[in-house]
Amino acid sequence: MQVEFSEIAKQTLRDQIIFLENIWSNREIVLFLGDIRKVSDNLKKGNFNLYQRYSHNVHSALIGKKHVRMFFRKENDHLIKILLFFDMRQDPQKILDLLK
Repeated sequence: MQVEFSEIAKQTLRDQIIFLENIWSNREIVLFLGDIRKVSDNLKKGNFNLYQRYSHNVHSALIGKKHVRMFFRKENDHLIKILLFFDMRQDPQKILDLLK
């Protein structure tokens, strides 16, 4: 199975890393990126249903120190799209705005 990052996922990941660089050590950021890789690897293996369901076809995984949630959707039998990365300490309404 292929895993693809949407443009919004790329941007929100960049934003998260820039924010985290101010409060986390380099080691913690490396662990954060490792968590993303682990989830992506699980998704490539087809383990989509291991993760929490957010809505009908969107699932999510907590990553890093469990403040950031990675949202993804199974597009078809061959592709999972990473939709966005979201700091769960923000207003949840923002998730809906970003997913539009």
